[in-house]
Amino acid sequence: MPFNSKIRYPFVSWAVSGAPKDPGVYALWREGELIYYGIAHGDGATIQSRLLDHLAGRANLCTADATHYSWELSRDPVRRERELLLEHEAQASCLPRCNELVA
Repeated sequence: MPFNSKIRYPFVSWAVSGAPKDPGVYALWREGELIYYGIAHGDGATIQSRLLDHLAGRANLCTADATHYSWELSRDPVRRERELLLEHEAQASCLPRCNELVA
């Protein structure tokens, strides 16, 4: 099942402060290009905290040029991230460019 990418928020601190403090998956975009799927597995790692890590440059340096983000709550974020990456790879014949660096 595709990620709901129709709703994208600006990747800036005021917008990230409204992201959920729950587990799930998130996507980072550079204009219209999906550049990264990430995971917030719970146990202190929330969608909001992971996005703040990227925004502050404490995560994947490739995501520093992200302009927008979107998110999806999930009870099993590890499985959901895997599904999203496989789906993207099947459609585009590659992983999102910032996921390729960590794969």
